[in-house]
Amino acid sequence: MAKELEYQSARSAFRHDGVARRLVTEFKFGGQPVLGRIMADLARPAFAEYVRSIAPEDELFVTWVPTHRSSKRERGYNQAEILARCLAMGPPSLPCTELVAKLAGTRHQKGLGKADRQSNLRGAFSADAMCRAKLGQEGAANRKFSSILLVDDVFTTGATARAVSSVLTSETRLPVHVFTFSRAVAGRGEGHD
Repeated sequence: MAKELEYQSARSAFRHDGVARRLVTEFKFGGQPVLGRIMADLARPAFAEYVRSIAPEDELFVTWVPTHRSSKRERGYNQAEILARCLAMGPPSLPCTELVAKLAGTRHQKGLGKADRQSNLRGAFSADAMCRAKLGQEGAANRKFSSILLVDDVFTTGATARAVSSVLTSETRLPVHVFTFSRAVAGRGEGHD
């Protein structure tokens, strides 16, 4: 029997090579937070199409893959948060906030195989203490969200997406869909996941 994924679907705007790969690298490791806005603008057509395929806009909530506070302190920002917030500003305009925290520092995923990536992330994420309340406060009165859209910079093996989605699904009982700026092609992409 095949293992079920903790997310319903995943889509990326670009293949993780060439210019897309350089943008992700500079955004993530080069101290270039301004690239988040540029990357969001480039990815917006794919993002908007994906949103339309998931759920009605007024039922969709956007969040991002969290980073540990030590990584955020070192880098100065969480690249997934910047990308998610820029994409959620629209069009389409969607509610967006942090729903999951990264409690444990982990080794960089770059260079790790699939099993090592999964092991590295085990127990690293937890739902924000106010996760359910945030979903209730972000919308207008009587607004009911039917899906969560999780944003990250790059999809490599899916280990990060599975780990965060598992926490979100467990806490909210809502399906999670994943959107990334780029997706690594087996054997060709640099592992930033």
